[in-house]
Amino acid sequence: MLVIGGIALDITATVGKSLGSSILHTSTPGHVRQSLGGVGRNVAEAAWRTGANVKLVSVVGDDLAGESVKQGLKSISMNTEYIYTLKNQPTAVYNALHSEDGQLVAAVADMNIFDSMDSSKIISILQREKPNFVCFDGNITSQMMKTIVTTCQELDIPTLFEPTSVPKSLKLFEFAETTKAQAVKYTSPNQFELEAMCDTIESNLILSNTLKKKKEVTDSILSVKLENAPKLAHLALPNAFYLSQFIPNVITKLGEEGCLYVGKNAVVEYFPPELIQSNEIVNVTGAGDCFVGTLIANLQKNANANMSVNVLRSIICNSQMASIRTLKSSKAVSDKISSDLLF
Repeated sequence: MLVIGGIALDITATVGKSLGSSILHTSTPGHVRQSLGGVGRNVAEAAWRTGANVKLVSVVGDDLAGESVKQGLKSISMNTEYIYTLKNQPTAVYNALHSEDGQLVAAVADMNIFDSMDSSKIISILQREKPNFVCFDGNITSQMMKTIVTTCQELDIPTLFEPTSVPKSLKLFEFAETTKAQAVKYTSPNQFELEAMCDTIESNLILSNTLKKKKEVTDSILSVKLENAPKLAHLALPNAFYLSQFIPNVITKLGEEGCLYVGKNAVVEYFPPELIQSNEIVNVTGAGDCFVGTLIANLQKNANANMSVNVLRSIICNSQMASIRTLKSSKAVSDKISSDLLF
């Protein structure tokens, strides 16, 4: 399996307890931690810890952060064969400010280096490796997405698109060749990315003319019943159904309210969240990435199987457990994620 996407140095600042005043426009006591990060890297490590045979394709700069990131990967025995160093480029950095309870207050992400990834190298890697599964994230360019999807279509390789953020989720629709290739078989948006992706499809005449209208889809799911599902799942359902006409397997991450699976053949299932106490949450960074990593590890293992609803149910439940383990960890990927989550 290949994961193509972002690798970064994460710098996380957590405000000290009981400050009782604004943290803006001033220096604030707290704790600062550096760790390996980046959506693609987090996904790849989680997949690797789950038991997948995975290689990460990414780039770093020729700076101290780049060396630190590569050494960090080597220290946990991850493959670095396709981590390329670009001269005169800064390594990607994700700089986050967290409240004392671990919730995100603000963040700055410098991911410009991924605009310089070489499409010809990606084609060469795909043709040489011939992986049975590919995952790519929204940090790469829309041009790179087109390269990946069209090459994977030619090689008959299924892919998963991890949107990463609302603006980055829309890159998938910038080129007609990307949308026509139909190699993207899975996607894992949150509810905001899901809505933005659907709005973009609906406003694109070429795309929307090949699909049922959104209102038709909404009318067709009136009979669908989500057992014990929260309001958020019901709100996401029409959009997930609409997107499933374009990407046949839509797994919508609903944060603390679980997740929703919608398949193109009208298969719908709501998954309640795994239990965790609020005082057990150490860090929210990476939880969604670990969900995707364990998900693709299981999809890779079952790539050639006739996947039943029961198998998919087990895979998603295990993926949620990976998120829980990371929420309890100070790292972006918990070292407690292991092959017991491989179904």
